[in-house]
Amino acid sequence: MVINTKELAAENKKLKELNAMRTDLISLNAHQIRTDLSAAKWIIKMLLDGDYGNLTPEQEAALKKVYDSNEHAISLVSQMLSAGKAKSLKNLDEKYKVEKADIVPFLNSTITLFSAEARKKQIGLNFLNKGNKLPRVLIDRERLKIAIQNLIENAIKYNKPKGQVIISIKKSGSYLETAIKDTGIGISPENKEKIFDKFFRARNTEKTSGFGVGLGLWNSKKIIERHSGKIWVESALGKGSIFYFTIPIAKK
Repeated sequence: MVINTKELAAENKKLKELNAMRTDLISLNAHQIRTDLSAAKWIIKMLLDGDYGNLTPEQEAALKKVYDSNEHAISLVSQMLSAGKAKSLKNLDEKYKVEKADIVPFLNSTITLFSAEARKKQIGLNFLNKGNKLPRVLIDRERLKIAIQNLIENAIKYNKPKGQVIISIKKSGSYLETAIKDTGIGISPENKEKIFDKFFRARNTEKTSGFGVGLGLWNSKKIIERHSGKIWVESALGKGSIFYFTIPIAKK
């Protein structure tokens, strides 16, 4: 029996690529699920804290069960992310469902998901372009939503007490450029070059948020790049950060 080593090598390469695609999809979806669960968590917490009025004992008991179940779900998703060893987003372009979209209402609806969390942490969350009309862009709504959620979640999570998150968007040549500015802990010069690396976490983030596997910004970068855009950061330690990303304007 003759073994064709070239064919075996080709099959092995194909299997590795398929496995990488599978783990990437799990990672991306898990991040989105965790973000949505976190948004729900803060709304439930506000209800339990009486921010929307007093609860009856029965209502409080029921909401506590919901809160505990939600916390358990967040923990499970976090474990999935921790265990996942994502390889690359190669060959995922054909999986994207791209359509023309107005970026302002899209951004506004995504930002709104974090209103309760920001309010609970006493952080101002402001979108400066709510009423603006800008050129349409070609996006995969679900994928880009994940990238933006990661950026806003970090801007709130690593902010200072009573800080600010300011989001703005403008036309820059043939692109729309979005900026997400925070007044948080900032990034040191040596960490700035690694901030989008897979599994990287700056040490000062561990004091603010204990859990993390360093996939959020890596995922955001890959998603933006698959939209033919760019992502970068300007930051100084202790003085906050501004994360920028661009998306090409759709041709008429």
